[in-house]
Formats: sequence, structure tokens, C-alpha cells
Amino acid sequence: MPILRPEIAALAPYEVGRPIEEVVREHGVDPADVVRLTANESPEGPFPGVIDAAVDALALSNRYPDNDSLELTGALAAELGIARSNLMMGNGSVSLLAEMTAAVGGPGTNVVYAWPSFVMYRFAAIWAGSTVREIPLDAGHAHDLEAMGESIDETTRVVFVCNPNNPTGTITDADMIEDFINSVPAGVLVVVDEAYHDFVSNPSYRTAIPLAVDLPNVVVLRTFSKIYALAAHRVGYAVGRSETLTDLRKIQTPLTVSRVAQAAALASLGQPDEVARRAARNAAGRRYLSAALDERGLGQVASETNFIYFATPGDDSRRVSDEFTRLGVIIRPMSRGWVRVSVGSEIDNKRFVDALDRVLETGSG
Repeated sequence: MPILRPEIAALAPYEVGRPIEEVVREHGVDPADVVRLTANESPEGPFPGVIDAAVDALALSNRYPDNDSLELTGALAAELGIARSNLMMGNGSVSLLAEMTAAVGGPGTNVVYAWPSFVMYRFAAIWAGSTVREIPLDAGHAHDLEAMGESIDETTRVVFVCNPNNPTGTITDADMIEDFINSVPAGVLVVVDEAYHDFVSNPSYRTAIPLAVDLPNVVVLRTFSKIYALAAHRVGYAVGRSETLTDLRKIQTPLTVSRVAQAAALASLGQPDEVARRAARNAAGRRYLSAALDERGLGQVASETNFIYFATPGDDSRRVSDEFTRLGVIIRPMSRGWVRVSVGSEIDNKRFVDALDRVLETGSG
């Protein structure tokens, strides 16, 4: 095959999270006994009406989807209180952030983001030919916006702010983000990733959408993969100034959101009570897991998401996660002894706690 660019060849493939089928084959366990708490997926199925809408859309599988997602963007814009032109749909928010980075980055430029944060920022930068500047989180595992600002120079083209942050679950004060954005040079694109905003219960949290609609160098990313439970359909969207999004669309693959995905996302909208119910269920599960970790003396970061970032004794995250996997509970290894567990159903969460006790009893954790 053709020789890869050195920086691409050096990349390790992104780990989505081990599929249940692989764990079953490797450890010989019953699929019914495997709990997947690694990818921050919803433990519930799609919203009411979504399956019927998706099935109906399948009847038109011989036709290309609406490239502009007119019906979906119209309904979504109304729900967000913005104009349809302020929206750009994509094949998941990852596709959008990669396209944006490619559009403004390139050799001789750099991309700034906090670390640890969403690893796809690193991938997107390297794919684009940019270099990365990973700025350590502060002592509270949140964005150090001052340090991030100091790292920006004339070659910086993109800054990612993940709020709430993945994998730590922390949020950053909205006023601080606004001050930070106002300090960033006009030629730098600030992407505020709000993939987990629906799970936040802290009343001080505020979206950056008004800033994105007002400022030409700010974009907010969101997704239908999390609380809307459409991870398999890959529907994400960007909010920004219409002129900014028009330019960014120049690099986007056409027909990027399938007909079925558009139908599923559209059917999910207009159900605020269901969103609230799922957010409350998630918060209850998060409290349960957090209390269990506290009772066992394990360090953790206060989360505003559908996952918890916690520390295990020792510093071998991979070994600890492998021990959980052997017990049929799949969690996400991070680094230096930190791991991430997604909030699941009540049964899933209890399975995790049972596995945690077994790992701690054997000394593996």
C-alpha cells in the first residue's frame, strides 16, 4: 500500500470500547452476563416514536438523503431558538470536529486543547497535518483556560473546549469561557464541545450557543448519540454563525447524515419530559456509583455527565480494566491508574459495584 505520512503511521487506532461479542469469545462468558460501561452510551433505547420513524425511512433506502437535512434542522432550530442557517449537521460530532480542523488547520499550524480530554481532538489535528498542544488540566481536573490562552500563538488555528469535559466529567464556568473566547485572536476557531450538556445538573452551567451565534470564530458541537440514545446512527450538529458554517461546509462530505438517521433524530425532538426523565435517571445512577466509590475510599472527580472518572490503587489502568472485563464488566482504562465508568441501568450499576468489590478483594485494583 502507499506509504503513510509518518504522523499518521505513528497513530494507534482509536479504541471505541471492546464489543460484548469480543469479550464473550475471549472469556467464554454468557453474553447476558456482560455489561458494557465503556462508551458513555445510553442504557435505554431510542425515544418513543423513533423506531417507527426509522423503519418508515427505510422504505426510501433507494434514494439519497436530504443533503441539507431541511426537516430536521427546521425542527432543531425551533427547539434551540436559533435560525436554521445557524445549524450544520454531520455524521456525528467527531466528523464535524475533524472537518473543521482540516478546514482551518494544516502543516505549520497547531491545535490547542486540554489534557486529558476527548482524544479525538488529537486525531483530528494530526489528520489535518497540524501539531498538537495539550495543556494539562488544573488541580480540579478542569480546563486551565489561562494556560490554554498563553499557549496560543500566531500559528494556532483551533482551540477545543470540552464542556463538560470527557473523561473527567467536570464543567467550566460559563463566564470564564466567555472571557477566554473574547481573549482568543479572531483568526482562531474556538470549538466548544457540549456533547454531554443534557446530563448537567449544576445550575451554574450555561451553554455557549449564544456566543456561537454571535461570533464568527466560535462553534458549539452537540450530538444525538448520548441522551437521545442514537449512537448507532451518528447524528451530530454544529451551531454557529451562518457565514462561518457556510465556509466550513466546503470541506464536508456530501450526504453525510443518512435518511434513517435524520428520521430518528427528528422523531426524538419535541419530547422535553423524556429528556428530563432520562437526565434524572442518569443523575440517580451517578449518585449511586459515586457513593459506592466513596464508601470504598477510591478517589473520584465530581461528574456532571453520564460517566465517572475514578482512581484505582496503583497506576496500571489497563490491568485494572482487564480485571473488570474478565468479570463481565467493560470499563474504560485511561492512564496512571485512572479509569472511566459509564452510568448504566440500575442492574448494570449494581454489576459494576459487585465487580469492583471482587477486584479490590483480589488486590487487582
